[in-house]
Formats: sequence, C-alpha cells, structure tokens
Amino acid sequence: MFKKSLFILLFTCISSLTFGQIQDWASGFRIGEPGGFMARRYLSNGINAVEINVGAYGGLWGTDRNYKDGTFKNIGFTMNALYLWHHPTLVNSDIHTYYGFGPQYTSRDLYLKGSNTATNNGGFGAAALGGIEFYPVDAPNLSFFGEIGFYNEIAPNPFFFHVQGGIGVRVNF
Repeated sequence: MFKKSLFILLFTCISSLTFGQIQDWASGFRIGEPGGFMARRYLSNGINAVEINVGAYGGLWGTDRNYKDGTFKNIGFTMNALYLWHHPTLVNSDIHTYYGFGPQYTSRDLYLKGSNTATNNGGFGAAALGGIEFYPVDAPNLSFFGEIGFYNEIAPNPFFFHVQGGIGVRVNF
C-alpha cells in the first residue's frame, strides 16, 4: 500500500510539470479593442509581467465617436505598455487571472463639426485591464485569453474615457 501511495504521489508531482506553464516570453494577437500584436515578458518573481501592445484603436467600440469639437470616424493606431500582476486561480492551475495598468498612446483622424477635412489627433493617457487566461494541457505553449479594461485620456482631452477589451491567443516560449 505504501509503495502504491508513493508511486501515485510521485506520478502526480511529475505530471504537474506537463501542465501549461508560464514561460519567459509570450507573443500573440488580440481581436478587439485595441486589436493587434502583443509581446509579454514574464519577470523572474513569477507574478509580474511587462506587456507591449501595438495595433488598431477605435474599431470595436467607437468608430464614430464624439470627441472635443468633432467626431472620430475611423480606426486609428495605438501603442501601450502595461505592468501586470499574474496569478493562477485556486480552482485550476491552468487558468490564470491578470490585471494591470500603464501608459497608452492613440492616434485617430478627427473630423471637426461642419467640416469634411480630417486632422490627425494624437492622445496620451492611462490604460487599465483585467483578464483571464487559459493554458490547455494538450498545447502547453499556447494560451487563450479574454480581457476587459479602459483607456482614460490625459492629454489633449482630459477624462476622455474609452472601453477596451477583446479575446486572443499567445504563444509562450
């Protein structure tokens, strides 16, 4: 009986090493707001990560959106850098939650009221997000995620608020 229990304990410990694991780096893409490419670096403490996102802005929630003395009528460009906290859930170690914040730059064409001429409008603000990520046992280097957050502009239009979020996939290496 003791040998059988020891074998089961040893097998359980070894098999847990094959579950989806956070690696040193991850890269992938998101469909949503902002949509595009991301690269993530997991820090050595096993909790934090730094993520850089580059992609499209304004396509999902707000293609036509009032802004200052005009309207955004198109999809623009965005880039952000986020500092994240990453934790496995208590229910399943293959499901992780994460949350974080950081600076975000946006650029879209602004159509002033009464004008058909667009001017490029760049904005700088803060982004915050929270998400859930799943690491499948059968594909330990992949992870699938869904997240929701917001962007709050600081300049040139303080307190301009924009909801963000999406779904995507990452390759962990």
